[in-house]
Amino acid sequence: MQDTIKQYDVVIVGGGLIGMALAAGLAKSPLSILLLEQNTVAAIAANILDLRTTGLARSSATIFQQMGLWEKIEPLVTAIEKLDISEQGGYGSARIDAREFEMAPVGYMAPNLDLIKVLSDHVQGLQNVSIQTPASLVALEKNAQGYLLQCQAAETELQVQAKLVVGADGARSKLRSLLGIESQHKEYGQSAIISNVQPEKEHQNCAYERFTEHGPLAILPIQEQHCALIWTHSSEQAAAHMALDDDAFLEALEQAFGRRLGRLKAVGKRVSYPLSMTHANTLTAPAAVLVGNAAQSVHPVAAQGFNLGLRDAQSLLVLLQKQNYQLEQLDELLKTYADSRVADREHVIKLTDGLTRMFATQFPAARALRGIGLRVLGALAPLQRVLLNRNSGMRYLNHWFDQ
Repeated sequence: MQDTIKQYDVVIVGGGLIGMALAAGLAKSPLSILLLEQNTVAAIAANILDLRTTGLARSSATIFQQMGLWEKIEPLVTAIEKLDISEQGGYGSARIDAREFEMAPVGYMAPNLDLIKVLSDHVQGLQNVSIQTPASLVALEKNAQGYLLQCQAAETELQVQAKLVVGADGARSKLRSLLGIESQHKEYGQSAIISNVQPEKEHQNCAYERFTEHGPLAILPIQEQHCALIWTHSSEQAAAHMALDDDAFLEALEQAFGRRLGRLKAVGKRVSYPLSMTHANTLTAPAAVLVGNAAQSVHPVAAQGFNLGLRDAQSLLVLLQKQNYQLEQLDELLKTYADSRVADREHVIKLTDGLTRMFATQFPAARALRGIGLRVLGALAPLQRVLLNRNSGMRYLNHWFDQ
């Protein structure tokens, strides 16, 4: 049975972290919002339970403060105060203590399940936000009022009219495809193994990034003296490591990481997923806009993807607020949005792709140059300050007007 057409000012396609954050940021607006998500919250949580964590840059903490959500999130996160960057088999390394620059924390590690719960509980309590889940976008048609969306919700066909449609539905965005927005895609031939590990020594709020001959390895502090693991391999090597039992896996991990945290005593459930980069050729279409992974998904080497997506959402929120949430002049607003995201997107895409390519080269001369670079970084405080500033994302935040 087909329902009557429901009218909304904004329809957000995708109810993951970025989609819910955008809805949360519109809480005090006069706009009517519909959040469409193909999975239930319980299903989203089950897919990432105890395995996935998100690195929050200082920019993300600031955005959540602006939304009034940080006081709920902060007790759940683990601060990162120090960085340890090294290369396996090389002599170069850099150890950076952000407290020496009065820039601590550098960022935070947040369990995805906790983030989802905070955002979901908040969004479900908003009077101007409706949530349709599970529901999937099937088709859309441009009209004078914006878009007519055809959706499938359980056994019911749902028709929705929106003045503005926002795509927050991930790297394989259905909305991006239906809008005819082309994208560039790059397969890295790599897979990331994700898990949690329990080290012998306390992590002391230090994040470790180690470049190995197989790919980058990150061991990041999380609560209860455990660490999150992101270990990149060629897809074939990742499959072989996934097949190891826990003891053999930990032995291989120690060989790559060393004993910076003593013995690695235990490892949690492991998952592996292939790595690629996708970025849309344009961020907008008439009365439509892309944010988060629908706009660009990047290699996790520098833990920048979520933070970039959250800055997408914040930029759109600021521009909507500047326009007093009037949706009659969307062309100009969306052009300004696209222009405002150029520098941030280019920086993160070049950073993540460049690091991946740079450390993939194992020629002796390249390894020597990387070692020199890491030693210089470790010795020069001004370079360390620049690195901390650039990775914070703060310079790409738009001013948030008082609400």
